[in-house]
Amino acid sequence: MIKVLKTITQKKVGFNIESYNCSKRLSEIIFIETGLDLSYNTIRRFFGIVKTVKPSNHTLNTIAVFNGYKNYNDFTMNFHLKNRWKQEFKLVSLMDQPDIKLLNFIELNLYSTRNFIVKLTQIIRELMLKKNYVFLLKLFSLNNMKFNNFNFDDVVYLGNCTGPLLKTLDTNSNDAHNLTLNENFIDLIFTVYVDYGDLNGSYGYWLRFIQENYKRADIKQFCRGVLNLDSYLQNKNKDQFYKLNLHFSFHPILKSRIIAQELFFRSKDLTLVLNNYIQMLKLKNETNIEAYYEIINTAIVTRNFEVMDWISERLEPKTKYDNFYEFEHYEHFGLMIIILHMYRKDQKNLNKWLNLISLDNFSRPYEKFMLQYVYILKYHNSKNNKSLYKTKYIQGAKDLYPSFFSEDYMENYFQS
Repeated sequence: MIKVLKTITQKKVGFNIESYNCSKRLSEIIFIETGLDLSYNTIRRFFGIVKTVKPSNHTLNTIAVFNGYKNYNDFTMNFHLKNRWKQEFKLVSLMDQPDIKLLNFIELNLYSTRNFIVKLTQIIRELMLKKNYVFLLKLFSLNNMKFNNFNFDDVVYLGNCTGPLLKTLDTNSNDAHNLTLNENFIDLIFTVYVDYGDLNGSYGYWLRFIQENYKRADIKQFCRGVLNLDSYLQNKNKDQFYKLNLHFSFHPILKSRIIAQELFFRSKDLTLVLNNYIQMLKLKNETNIEAYYEIINTAIVTRNFEVMDWISERLEPKTKYDNFYEFEHYEHFGLMIIILHMYRKDQKNLNKWLNLISLDNFSRPYEKFMLQYVYILKYHNSKNNKSLYKTKYIQGAKDLYPSFFSEDYMENYFQS
């Protein structure tokens, strides 16, 4: 079977592994596609370019994963399609009538492979659509479902794929209310997928319910911070905003959300507040994209070019990412930089950044929001397609905040 594994690997990449350069290239391709590290020297030994040795389990498992299998054992069992769908059929049968067997199945397989997170997501989505809140509560009450047990990219995947269904939760159901107060459900779904298009709808209802009934300090601050954004977009009086409190133990993104509240109030000493915030982060070694993330987004929404300039001087561009969520976060940073160059009328750097950033890989919860600013940007930068981008902007506003995303806001966005 090892010979077969070598053959299908070479067939997949489209070249024979017969030299140093080929081994180096395959090593890079494997890492990009799977996130697993397999050195070119190991690959050279595996393909017999240099003196071969018996391949380790890590080598066999990594190459099997690269070829679409869970591990080498899965490859040997299923290469000829024997038992290929055994686990899938079992899962479907268990989903017919969710009970303790399904819970046991999830617990047994939860960390068996990275691929199981996809199955878990499918289970949760189906249960949410069926409104089986009682079983969902049992599932999220499992000790294995704690946030810290997961790879963060997996959390982002799970939250972003199930989060859009939060708007389907029945606000009249006591079982749904119990579910939304479950710590694991909050950590894995509710705080990961913030439905910015539904803040004044169902998602906003659950924000208010959780912040009133859940005691954990960071969750209360999260809910209040998002509700403040809703208040800002509805042009409410500032005395109706929640006052947020920062604590050093909070997640960096939550810290950035709390500090970003200052932009709603246009504080006179804003630069001082931000500099003090960064000094605090240096003590905790958290000066990464997460620590700026909500400040970036809020600066874009509030048209605060001073803050955008402040961020541009402190956060370096990045082209290599260890996690997919970082890639998305830097897309937001790139949009902010492009907006800043447009404001400065720096066409040279504007064009440079437009060639670097795709502007279509925003964090999924923020996607509709950020696209409004892409349309604003392209409207002001376009010579021949202004009406096209204006139409897209107006259409997008209908699904968000029509009164906030007005034509006047678009026309005068770059006015100080």
